[in-house]
Parts: sequence; structure tokens; C-alpha cells
Amino acid sequence: MREHSCRYGFILTEIELVIVRNGSESVPHFGHLEVTSVQLAAVADDADCEVGEIPLTACLALWGLCMMAGDDAPQQQGRSAVAHWKTEIGAPAEGTRRKALPRDDWMPKPQLAEKREAKRARGWVMPEDPVGRKELGKRGVRYGAC
Repeated sequence: MREHSCRYGFILTEIELVIVRNGSESVPHFGHLEVTSVQLAAVADDADCEVGEIPLTACLALWGLCMMAGDDAPQQQGRSAVAHWKTEIGAPAEGTRRKALPRDDWMPKPQLAEKREAKRARGWVMPEDPVGRKELGKRGVRYGAC
């Protein structure tokens, strides 16, 4: 999602729909995702629904996600508005990944061997790492200019 400057995403499994949002600020915090899930078996019966209390189903959640991700979605002006689908990440050289929240106190700090394994095997990048040659891409190309 970060590579494509996209704020919203979803994962559909056999059991549930998982909806992901990359923060609500224009430049989101690196690695901070808001996650929620909806069971696919959830249904809305007419007898159970009162006015204004319709349960969230997977189809309704996907429809809402499409509405939030559209260009016509209301922009952030109040509590009821949603964040725009496009995040202002920019090129790696702009250093937006350095905007990261501190780790929670209960989480142990990663060991050096764990960091190396994450970088080598998974291609992960830590917020404090300098920008590498592979991240810069081709010379003269401006990322996110579409």
C-alpha cells in the first residue's frame, strides 16, 4: 500500500474480510496500520434491524470501502469525514518513513540478527535506515507524479 501511495486495502479469506487503513493523516506513520475484520457469515435480517442499527456485513463493508476510496469521498473536515485514498508518501529520498511512532513498552527491541534476517529474507526496511541505491530507482523519475 505504501509503495502505491494508497491508504485503504482489504484481504478476503474464506472466513472473513479484513479491512486495512494506513492512518488518517496525509503523511501516515511508517508501519502503522488500522485493521478490522468482518465475518463473511454475518447477515442482516429484516426482523433484527431497527432504524439506524444495520449490522455490518462483508458486502456492506466492501461498498463502504469503495466509497471511501473514491475521489468523491468527503475530505477530512470533521469527525464524520474520511481520509482521502491517496497518501502523500513521496519518493524514498524525501524521508517520510522516518515519521514513525515509538514502539510499545511491552514489545522487546529487535536483535541485530533479527533485523538482518528481516532485511535479507523479507526485504524489510527499518525507519531509521538510510535511503539505499535500490530505493532511489531511475535517475530523474519522480514517484507519485501520476
